[in-house]
Amino acid sequence: MTEQEILLKGFISGVLLLGILLLFSVIIRYARKTRQKFGIRKSRYFAILRIIRILAIFSGLFALLLVWDVSLKNVWVHVTGILAVVAIAFFAVWSLVGNLLAGVIIYFTSPFKINDDIEVMPDEIAGSVLAINTFYTVLQDPSGCYINIPNSLFFQKYIRVKSGRVSASVFYADSADSVKEG
Repeated sequence: MTEQEILLKGFISGVLLLGILLLFSVIIRYARKTRQKFGIRKSRYFAILRIIRILAIFSGLFALLLVWDVSLKNVWVHVTGILAVVAIAFFAVWSLVGNLLAGVIIYFTSPFKINDDIEVMPDEIAGSVLAINTFYTVLQDPSGCYINIPNSLFFQKYIRVKSGRVSASVFYADSADSVKEG
């Protein structure tokens, strides 16, 4: 390929990308006017904008591939190879990500607290909560042994909280006679 051909393809690429940019900016302006005219919700409008931008990116990439005579077969081989590696990586870290998200949900929803006695129902795992970590929760069973339970397990099983929540109603009793020690 000569220097003139490279310059010509570079010029054509620039013109194509500018044309695609102008076309999609007109489409985005039209979408904005349509949103105002019909009162489309903001969330739906942003989803439409996201789709328009993705289409613009893929259109630009496709145009560049055509201008520079890149074989789509080679591109497809590279894309599928990269997607395969990404899929294997997601599969490898899925349990870690699941436990991490479960730990964050447990932190914010507080289904149980430290020092609560809990029981994981179908498995009959019971103990006092010592720590709620990012990936697992530490229980101490009645015999004094430590049990590490992955946080994602708490969203797959029934959890019975035996202490920590019941005593709250005692503080709001109407009279001293209704408060019983136990």
